[in-house]
Amino acid sequence: MDQKIETAFKKAFHEIQKQFSENFKIIFGGGKADLSLTTIQKKKRGNNDEESEDIDEEAVVETQTGIEIAACPPGKKITNLSMLSGGERSLTSLALLFAIISYNPPPFAVLDEVEAALDEANSRRFGKMLRELSKHTQFIAITHNRETMAQASLLYGVTMGADGISQLLSVHLD
Repeated sequence: MDQKIETAFKKAFHEIQKQFSENFKIIFGGGKADLSLTTIQKKKRGNNDEESEDIDEEAVVETQTGIEIAACPPGKKITNLSMLSGGERSLTSLALLFAIISYNPPPFAVLDEVEAALDEANSRRFGKMLRELSKHTQFIAITHNRETMAQASLLYGVTMGADGISQLLSVHLD
């Protein structure tokens, strides 16, 4: 069972890694992005109180697997993610999210202002990716971004008139 899980994980990871790199290039108009597996070893102390004199012999090494994200937009030399701007981090995380969704598409996904840090040009790219992925997944995007709303096929909103009464608004776009 462990071998089957490991094989399935490696296959999924490879496909997501490939799609992440492609999504990153589409969203940023170039650049490089990669996912890699990392191994973290932690020392865990034993619970045996009788032999607590020799802690080093009691230490058990626990191995955990992590994922490291490397992203470098075109025209920049980035060594780690903390050097990216807020919008670039947002786009990088969206590229990864879209890679996971494209590997195993859910029936629907709710995105709550995930593109808030993006400018108009990047919002267009975001909308383009959403439109591509919406062939297999229905997206509910909660947004104030005009560009994202312009690319939607159906809008629901709340508006308030001069009288201070809220009204629900539904617009079906062609």
